[in-house]
Amino acid sequence: MSERQTLGRGRKLIELYRRGVGGERDNAGRLLLAWLTQHDLTLYDLDPSLPVSRDLAALDEWRQSAAWLSQLGSEAHEEALLHLVDADDLTVPEMSRLLEAVDLDKLMSQRIDGWAHADAADLADYIQAARQLPPAADWLGGSGSLASRLHAAVRLTAWRARHPARLLKTRSTLETRFVLGLVRGLGAPAGQLHPQGVEAHLSVAQLARLRALLATHLPSAEAQAYQAAEQLGEELGLGG
Repeated sequence: MSERQTLGRGRKLIELYRRGVGGERDNAGRLLLAWLTQHDLTLYDLDPSLPVSRDLAALDEWRQSAAWLSQLGSEAHEEALLHLVDADDLTVPEMSRLLEAVDLDKLMSQRIDGWAHADAADLADYIQAARQLPPAADWLGGSGSLASRLHAAVRLTAWRARHPARLLKTRSTLETRFVLGLVRGLGAPAGQLHPQGVEAHLSVAQLARLRALLATHLPSAEAQAYQAAEQLGEELGLGG
């Protein structure tokens, strides 16, 4: 049997193990382990996304994303990138590796029309935002796929360009926190703490809504916060 046939047989056994259930899976696992031992192979020899090991537990932890990552730099490089930019389970090191391999300008040019349409935004604004995007280190944090994070960065940059930052002055720490919550609730990008209150990028309509909610609900919010603080203190005292 040629090396190619040997590896092919091993890969078929891996597939049988993955698809199998109960006794069928156990049997496939025994055959695979025997095959690896007989031919002095490891799981890595059959699939570069797997470790240099014969421990079948690695198959249960296998991810398709890891398999695509193993294809970077190979003949399947471009196809792997197509899948990886939308993979939402990459680790931080894996995301860094992907970022080194992908052309962000090309990705944005391919997706930006769809992003603008999905967000009901002006395409020209998004194109301009893509040109002014901050370094990846400023937007790569968080969760989701590379494409979704890039989309969010373009959306945020476009929003900030169209809606300059406004300083919302507050009179107390409690009011500041209340305003921060209102900004999030109104769907605006997260506000930033400022020595005089909160700085946020709001539309005219959002600003008007925030002011109305603040005037109407701040007194009751303060009362609830003070009551909650008293209750917490009482519970802590009783617990001591």
